[in-house]
Amino acid sequence: MGGEITHEATQTFGSAQISSVQYQPTDRPIEDRFSINLDGARLILGVYDGHGGSDTADHISKTLPLVLLSSPPEDHSRIFEAADAAMLDAFMADHAPLRARSKHWRHHAQVLRSGCTALILDIRLDAPERALQYANAGDCRALVCGAPASGSDTVEGAVRRVQQTEDLNAKTPSEQARLRTEHLGEELLVVSGRLFGKLMSTRGFGDGYYKLPKGINNWRHKKYIDVLSSLDQGSGKVPLNAQYASYFYGYHTPPYIVASPKVGTMSLTRQSFVVCGSDGLFDLATSEEVAAIVERGIADGVENLAGYLLAAVKAIQMPGDDVTILVVRFMD
Repeated sequence: MGGEITHEATQTFGSAQISSVQYQPTDRPIEDRFSINLDGARLILGVYDGHGGSDTADHISKTLPLVLLSSPPEDHSRIFEAADAAMLDAFMADHAPLRARSKHWRHHAQVLRSGCTALILDIRLDAPERALQYANAGDCRALVCGAPASGSDTVEGAVRRVQQTEDLNAKTPSEQARLRTEHLGEELLVVSGRLFGKLMSTRGFGDGYYKLPKGINNWRHKKYIDVLSSLDQGSGKVPLNAQYASYFYGYHTPPYIVASPKVGTMSLTRQSFVVCGSDGLFDLATSEEVAAIVERGIADGVENLAGYLLAAVKAIQMPGDDVTILVVRFMD
């Protein structure tokens, strides 16, 4: 069977009405995940764009928000980095010399082999001057549509002014500059808009094969890649260790993918609405087009604005990638 909506819902969390939709254009399982967590008046939303399988996105979407809720927003970066480091540490501990594998070794390997970007939105619903704090590791995107406070980063849209996060991937000039700075003298880091010609991601969780230590003459890294490749036995896929030269020709100073997010704040008003989506949405529509579609849906009294947005985008061009959309309205 071809593409299908795998999830569609509208829910109320405190004073926030949140509509959500997920769409998978093929008959493969969807690799995206999302999360909605409310603790008192603190609302945390997340969109996680998985690739190479859903294991990482599934794991992070279930564990990361709970840790974030236990700490202030100022700790977002530290928590992202610690969560990714814990995944690496668990895998390496399973394969340390003279140590038996844990009973969870396969799960540890699976969540490290696949990958996901992550975008977290943190909102205090009871704040006198409501704001959205974000932590972005990848190229999911969030928009705040409404009149922003003076001095905010904005894009002038046809309907409203739009504040937005920055897409962070191998095509982003600032990410290319960061890679050159962190890996001085290394050439061919980004080839045809992809890291080593393979991955679009430069930030996110998992993708451990571009993070694991190399050892002398890459011996340690090759050992780890053999373990990750063993997960594909019987699948018909070409294992990663059989493609070592093409994936790791420039593997000198890992990690090449980091979980460190870009953090920031966007202002909210009572009339604001928020759209958060995976790149499957923004590959097909600009931020201004998305804002205009949602504005029409609000004017028409649509309940599930995320589903309305997806239908409008599909009428123009069918998605070629998983799509996850959250739309938030404030009802106070």
